Amino acid sequence: MEEKIIHKELSYLINGCIFDVRNEIGPGVREECYQKAVEYRFAQSDIPFVPKPRTRTEFHYRGTVVDVFEPDLLVPERMIVELKHQPEGLARDNFTQVLTYLKFWNLRLGLLVNFAMDKAIIERVPCEPRECETEEDYDYIRDQICDEHRPILQAVRKSLLEINQRIGIGYAATTYRNLAIVEFRAHGLKCESDIEVTPVFRERRLPTSRISPLVVEGRICVQIEAIYDEITARAIRTMQTHLRMTGGDLGLVACFGKTKFLIRGVRK
Repeated sequence: MEEKIIHKELSYLINGCIFDVRNEIGPGVREECYQKAVEYRFAQSDIPFVPKPRTRTEFHYRGTVVDVFEPDLLVPERMIVELKHQPEGLARDNFTQVLTYLKFWNLRLGLLVNFAMDKAIIERVPCEPRECETEEDYDYIRDQICDEHRPILQAVRKSLLEINQRIGIGYAATTYRNLAIVEFRAHGLKCESDIEVTPVFRERRLPTSRISPLVVEGRICVQIEAIYDEITARAIRTMQTHLRMTGGDLGLVACFGKTKFLIRGVRK
C-alpha cells in the first residue's frame, strides 16, 4: 500500500522555494537572511504564511504563562517551517522544538530545514495523534515512605496525572517543568524551582551548580523528562545525585514520552 504523504503538493512547492533560496545564497550567512529570502519566495509562490515575530504566542495554563512559542514560519492550518543554519547538523532538540510547535498549533507536519550543509537539508517531522499509556512504579521507594511523605506524594502524583490528562504528551521537558510548577502550587504545595547545590570532592567545595529537579515541600525531588518512552538509567543516577546533594527524602522521575506517561520512584 502506498504511504500517504501529508500535504504532498504543498510540501513539494515549499521544498522548491527552499532549494531556490539555498542555491542562490549559498551557506554561511545568518539565519535571518534565509528567513527573509524564504518569506519572499513564499509570497512569490502565493503560499499563505505567518512569519515571526507575528507567530509568537503564549501558552497559558491556569492563568499563568508557562511557555512562549515562536516558530519561524506558520502556514495556517497546514504546517510549521523551522529554519536553521547549523554546520554541525541538526540536533535532537531541533526536532523536539518542531514537535512542540506542532502539538501547540494542532498541526500534523513540520519541515525542519538546515541551510548550512552542502545542500539544503529538509527533514519532514510528522505529528500523528497517539494513544498514551500511563505506567507508575513506586516499588523502589515503598519501604521508605513514611506517614509524613504520603500526603505530599499523593498531591504530587495527582498534579502530574492532571497535567497528563489535561495537556497530554508532545511538549518538551522545559514546558512540562513549568506546567508542574503551576500545578503543584495550585494544589497548595510549596515548590522550589531554582535550586543550586555545592558539590564536594574530597572535602573540597566545588563551584555551585544549578540543578533541574523541583523540590516539593522541602522533601520530595521531582525530575521532569519528555520525549523518551522510558526512564533511563542516567535519569535515575542523576536523581540519586541530586537527592544526596539537596538532602531530599525521596525522588520521582516523571516522563511525558512519545506514547507513554511514566512515573518512577527513586531512592538515595
